Amino acid sequence: MKINTIKSLAILALTTVLVLGVNAPVYAQKAKKEKAKKEKITDPRLLTVMKMTKMTKESQFLTKGVALKTGHRATQGFSISADEQVMWFSQPGTFAQNKPGLTKVHENYIIRRNADGKREVMTLRYFGNANALAVEKGADGKDYMWIGSNGTKWNNAYGRTRTVSRFPFAADTEVNEGYAGENFYMGGERYCYPAVNVEADILGIATQRAGVVTINLYSLTEARAMDNTDIKIKTQYKGEVVGEAEQTVVRTIKGKDMTALETISSFTIGKPDKETADPAKEPNYYTYRAWDVDKDYVYFVEGQHNKGSLKNGESKAFITVYDHAGRVVLPKRRIQCVFDHYLLESLQITPAGYADIAGIKVIDSKIYVMFSVKNSKGFRTVVVKYE
Repeated sequence: MKINTIKSLAILALTTVLVLGVNAPVYAQKAKKEKAKKEKITDPRLLTVMKMTKMTKESQFLTKGVALKTGHRATQGFSISADEQVMWFSQPGTFAQNKPGLTKVHENYIIRRNADGKREVMTLRYFGNANALAVEKGADGKDYMWIGSNGTKWNNAYGRTRTVSRFPFAADTEVNEGYAGENFYMGGERYCYPAVNVEADILGIATQRAGVVTINLYSLTEARAMDNTDIKIKTQYKGEVVGEAEQTVVRTIKGKDMTALETISSFTIGKPDKETADPAKEPNYYTYRAWDVDKDYVYFVEGQHNKGSLKNGESKAFITVYDHAGRVVLPKRRIQCVFDHYLLESLQITPAGYADIAGIKVIDSKIYVMFSVKNSKGFRTVVVKYE
């Protein structure tokens, strides 16, 4: 009787399978669905980012440590022309122990470096930190600089930029007002870092507060078409020249109030908890250092140098790619050329692994990163190309 019951149950099970069809086990179905969710990456820009985790070849180094205006400060901003014939850098002046008459801490330099190695320099005073230089080729053929401006003195240095300025590059000239040209005001937000993509009609301005970075994307055309208004900015500055007293003033400038313009998109990149976050996976764990934008993506770069000692491990640099809505498109990954102190030493770029990531430029599917190194001659600047 038991045997017949077992046979009946077996026949019933077989019939059910024949009626419903042979299906894979539940766990296999789930795995298949999860696999289907992971779309294959075919975008050449994202494939280029993925190459940044690989070993770097010597041929990828467009510069192996060039000297700029001063050997006493690390380079802070970077851009490059599409034909790679011109590179642009921004660099702050030397501290010189903050002694009046010697210190140049109130100065930033914009350096144009041509393919033949010739350098041209424009000096900016009281602008603030020199981070995130963007360069736009204007319809008039001129090269326009975009950089943070209207900074204020803080801890004996200039930072806390409240605006972004757009003005034409002019070699061997000086700007002494702390701002120039067209000015874009971020409503009192400090640390303003520009990125510009003319082809996509995008002006990006990132701001930072307590480590949290906010990415704001605007129509470049609409932003420049805005009317100027009177904007008041309180600034502490001067004292670097012998016999000159430090001053606190309220400037009234003509500028475009970006709080009155609707963004294309705006999103924040939070600061993770240092105690619990995974430094290799959580965006913005290290210091925010550079960014760029194109028609689809935002490229966010963070990192820290090793203070010139391998006792502190390797210098670090990471990139995370977002879409314009702030969704992660490509999770955080290493920029290997900064980590690889063996390669940097073998190429005689830096002996102790000091590599301070500071710039990124995306042109089509090519990506350029810039970082400062330090050797016996002081700070030098390196540019690496990925394609």
